[in-house]
Amino acid sequence: MTAGPPHVAVVGGGFAGLAAAVRLARGGARVTLLERRPFLGGRAYSFADPATGDVVDNGPHALMGAYTAALDFLAEIGAGSKLAFQRRLHVTLADPALGLGAVAAPALPGPLQAPAALLRYRLLAPGDRVRLLVGAVRLAARPPASLRHSTVAEALARVGQSAAACARFWHPLAIATLNETPEVAAAAPFAAVLRKAFFAGARAARFGLARVPLSELYTIDARRTLEQAGGTVVTGAAVATLALGRDGVEALVLRDGRRVEADAVVLAVPVTALLRLVPAPLREAHPFRLLAAVGTSPIVSVHLWLDRPVAWGGPFLGLLAGRAQWLFDCGRAAGGGHRLASVTSGARFWDDAGDDEIAAEVLADAAAVLPAARAACVRRTLVVRERHATVSLTPAADAARPGVETPIPRLFLAGDWIQTGLPATIESAVIAGRAAADRTLKTLTSGARSAPARWRPTVVAPAP
Repeated sequence: MTAGPPHVAVVGGGFAGLAAAVRLARGGARVTLLERRPFLGGRAYSFADPATGDVVDNGPHALMGAYTAALDFLAEIGAGSKLAFQRRLHVTLADPALGLGAVAAPALPGPLQAPAALLRYRLLAPGDRVRLLVGAVRLAARPPASLRHSTVAEALARVGQSAAACARFWHPLAIATLNETPEVAAAAPFAAVLRKAFFAGARAARFGLARVPLSELYTIDARRTLEQAGGTVVTGAAVATLALGRDGVEALVLRDGRRVEADAVVLAVPVTALLRLVPAPLREAHPFRLLAAVGTSPIVSVHLWLDRPVAWGGPFLGLLAGRAQWLFDCGRAAGGGHRLASVTSGARFWDDAGDDEIAAEVLADAAAVLPAARAACVRRTLVVRERHATVSLTPAADAARPGVETPIPRLFLAGDWIQTGLPATIESAVIAGRAAADRTLKTLTSGARSAPARWRPTVVAPAP
């Protein structure tokens, strides 16, 4: 241990890393946060479009009132007012043949709003609506252990959901929350979303959107909060590996050969990056060995600059029966006209498609349900591909998700892929980041310096 406050190095500047760093600094640690890119934001960030100057998100994000940890983190760093929440749950979906319908909560007492919203959903026949509500209750009530080996599709079949209910409600919800197709996505975290969002009261079911670009929503305030607590942020700092010794992790070795000595390390990076940082002999140890088999799933966002507004009466719209999934109204463009953005999760079908092909398909899906989109002239399109946006959360991958502790003393993990019981969401990232920080502080303040009996140090030389 160093003299004075313990020094903790946090690797990764997304939600998980920033949540961990802030909690560590406020808990009395001296914190250095390292981010390989020249800016903070992880996989949730914004940037200036080079052609128009508009600041766009890499993919629009909607937060639910059920995201209690994420909302608490935003409030902690003074960013809570940057979100605008619906008064009540209202999600509009559009089918080319059936038109618009909404899962909209009426003005009823809180616990009744979400069930009433399902029963009022006009894109389903009355019988399907009743079965939808009953199925949601049954699925949410299932113990997580009973769903451990089930996919979403299998779980929905067991609770008697029709093809229409799956196509017009369940599958859009599952793909949006799990970033994976229902045929392979894990049912247990999906059921957790139902419990947390739809059956926890009116406030939990509401959606909130940022009033500002995504990076401005949290990275600026989190950095300020961290630095005010005595922490340091270093961008453009790529970590190559860990330096391990008798008592566990001793330092981070950067790609330029520099060492960052630390009393503890929190790795808040994606799984693929984690496996690159762990020294090769340890990749065969638990939990790293299981993580090597976990795949990833993409998200594709398309930004559209139009010559006129295209509105549907809400901030976002679910697109049914096509490949494009969600359309967001981004408001007036900087140079005039209007800007829309689409988000499509689990979009492997576009892996080999060109940007123009993807943009044309999104426009066609929008025009199929919005007459105003057919008359609009497109001034510019921008396709953003996050090829490894999240882990592919199959039942096997869900079982492989580790906790925040590792067999290496004083090395802790964070990220949306940590086992929080939830899908790989912003909420999961913040929960994991804070849990890693809490465990780190407990370890350091307990004075525990001796390594577990099973620990065997591995000597790692700095990268040349």
